[in-house]
Amino acid sequence: MGDAWHNHMALVMLGTLFLVKQKKAGRQQWPMLSFNDLVRALKHLLPRRQLTAEELADIISKRHYLRRKAKESHARKSQVARE
Repeated sequence: MGDAWHNHMALVMLGTLFLVKQKKAGRQQWPMLSFNDLVRALKHLLPRRQLTAEELADIISKRHYLRRKAKESHARKSQVARE
């Protein structure tokens, strides 16, 4: 496996460690605090770069492309299953 995979896994582990520590720190005040709660909080609290209209259009186009490919794949699999 390449270095990219190892780097990715190291970042995943660091992110998970951060979430575990935050969950433990907030346990007293919010006993039911979940990773999902923490991720949502971070999405709202961290600054985000504004997308340009072109970047947003590109994101939407890529999502539509992937959705279309998934639908085509599903249709092919359904056709094969019927035969």
